[in-house]
Amino acid sequence: MKIKILQVGEIQPNILDILVNNLNRRFKNKFYFGGKIKIPENSLDKFKGQYDSQQILNRLKFEKGTDDKVIGITSNDLYSGKLNFVFGIGEKDVSVVSAARLDPQFYGDPANFDLLVKRTLKETIHELGHMFGLKHCANPKCVMSSSNSISYVDDKNYDFCKECSVKISMEGIKI
Repeated sequence: MKIKILQVGEIQPNILDILVNNLNRRFKNKFYFGGKIKIPENSLDKFKGQYDSQQILNRLKFEKGTDDKVIGITSNDLYSGKLNFVFGIGEKDVSVVSAARLDPQFYGDPANFDLLVKRTLKETIHELGHMFGLKHCANPKCVMSSSNSISYVDDKNYDFCKECSVKISMEGIKI
């Protein structure tokens, strides 16, 4: 299985290389950087100043090609339907993660690249879990727990809990 990581619009330098390396160490799947695509112009809601995540997912489906899965990473702020914002969102074969609200500077805190990478990695693994059929988990430490604010992202681990690990292994995914 191949999983392509795409830069969608702009993103902080080096973050994608770090993500790909971390993902390849954590999972036995083959993650690779597949290049950069433009953020769809029609995805911007000028009133909100945010991008419609569904429009980006549709673009990522087009980019999927023969790859099994595609994850887009962007620094643009995303929303989905009635949700004011999302850290990430995904479907069966595609997902997108936004680093906008994962960046400490979004909250008026000093720049902290390491914290940005940690948060982005957690949310990427979370969306990967959704791509493999996992739902949100009630265990607040599980990477699959829902994140309604940045504190939830900070509090959870990088790993799937035992229950989620069993579910994902039943799908034939080796972690």
